[in-house]
Amino acid sequence: MSSTATKEIWQAVCQLLGITEQPILSVMHLQEIESEAENLLELLTVLRTDTYRADAAAAQETAAELTIALEHLQHHIHELLPTLQKKLDLEP
Repeated sequence: MSSTATKEIWQAVCQLLGITEQPILSVMHLQEIESEAENLLELLTVLRTDTYRADAAAAQETAAELTIALEHLQHHIHELLPTLQKKLDLEP
């Protein structure tokens, strides 16, 4: 079972922080960031195992999956970060 928070939890987070600019989109980005972060941790563990086993082919395949996951995470961070920075009055 995944430890990913439910949509309702992320909605509560957005409400608590006062995120009113596109809250549904912010919730979706938070969900995706959490899910992708869990995926990244799993892929890093697999990559270490591939390396320990000296399995270059598996390591290359895992590294490709890791790259795709990083791109996906980067997209959601890029979309959510301006909203958070604005709401929290943080300089980019």
